[in-house]
Amino acid sequence: MESASVMTAQLTEMFSSVQGEGPYLGYRQIFVRFYGCHRRCVFCDSPETVTAWQPAGFQPATYRLEQHAGGRDFLARPNPVAVPTLAAELDRLNRAAGPHHSVSFTGGEPLLHAAFLGALLPQVEHLGLKTYLETAGDLYTQLDPLLPWLDIAAMDLKLPSVTCNEPAWINHRKFLARCVEEEVEVFAKAILSAHTSEADLVEACRVLTDVAPDPPLILQPMTPFGEARNAPTPRQLLDWQALCLRHLRDVRVVPQAHKMMGQL
Repeated sequence: MESASVMTAQLTEMFSSVQGEGPYLGYRQIFVRFYGCHRRCVFCDSPETVTAWQPAGFQPATYRLEQHAGGRDFLARPNPVAVPTLAAELDRLNRAAGPHHSVSFTGGEPLLHAAFLGALLPQVEHLGLKTYLETAGDLYTQLDPLLPWLDIAAMDLKLPSVTCNEPAWINHRKFLARCVEEEVEVFAKAILSAHTSEADLVEACRVLTDVAPDPPLILQPMTPFGEARNAPTPRQLLDWQALCLRHLRDVRVVPQAHKMMGQL
């Protein structure tokens, strides 16, 4: 097994900002964005991380590291990044732009770097920061190395009518079950477009009620980006929230607030 000192991962960017989605809206976090994603969601707002949309075998030579929070003063840093190097950068950013509530590991899909994260997360805890995983919520077998150190999991429920991808209901159930078993705080988020299927929403609610004890469900209206312009109407959002509230007690409509504030 590789030691933590030699494990590496490919990043695309790292910065300090506020969480703009879900129940932790407004909390200060350090964001670590990984390169690589196994999905191809049509609404993706970080397409540079999607493996299928890059040349075969592509790996980014550098990642962007913001020097001052909100300054957009990025420096290029070499990829891949080793665990001790990233831990040192997290410590520096926390001292310079903090204190932060947590470190958000996002992407792309962070669980494609599960072994790396398994080595990094104990060091994040040593810095006094919580660990927050933003994930598609379908790579449940890759979750295990993180579970002893993971505080919060933000699980995307990938609705086929919105993503135009294959369903992932079985994997979502298994992912959620592993979080519940290991007492990781978990909530679900579903991105909605004007083409959202009510059947998909009902199935998403079933996934949650079958596995978890009354978890929050965040309904996130799509933010227009690139060719994805079919955002839901206000009436659709309220109708869909009412539908989900027939199955779950805690259903919230929360848009991407960081986009409104001009934050990363």
